[in-house]
Amino acid sequence: MQLILGINLPENKLVKIALTYFHGIGHNTAEKICSKFSIHRTCKLFELSEDKIQQISLELSNMKIESDLKREVKNNILHHRAIGTYKGKRHAMGYPVRGQKTRTNARTARKLNGRWLKKFEYSTLVNGATTTSSSSFINRNDYYYTLPLLTHFRPFEKFYNKFF
Repeated sequence: MQLILGINLPENKLVKIALTYFHGIGHNTAEKICSKFSIHRTCKLFELSEDKIQQISLELSNMKIESDLKREVKNNILHHRAIGTYKGKRHAMGYPVRGQKTRTNARTARKLNGRWLKKFEYSTLVNGATTTSSSSFINRNDYYYTLPLLTHFRPFEKFYNKFF
């Protein structure tokens, strides 16, 4: 195993494949890095000299990868939620963000966007009470969403006005 910038890379992999182990580097970026440093397509990681490895690690340290990239994505999502855009509301509810249908095949969106709801355990009621069963009574004043920075969004307003 070769350690570059805190990530263990397998030595028997091709260089362009091993570089994709970094979060934020795909196949195209890995190929650009290899061509920049004149690394052959079939070159494996253990065949690289220490000089080439240092050049690659210097290039990667100048890029936004791993925790920096994750932090930027998180801040972008929180920004959309803060200003109350459509994308921010979809992220908050765990729905697909970019126009995909929700009748079927929204499983990936529930996994990715729903992790915000699970990770921070946001309550869906104003007073902080959470509903654990479907038979629990919901007061008319408590049904507004309080997902962070999204207090003005009321998805079931027409439904609750009929009964209360």
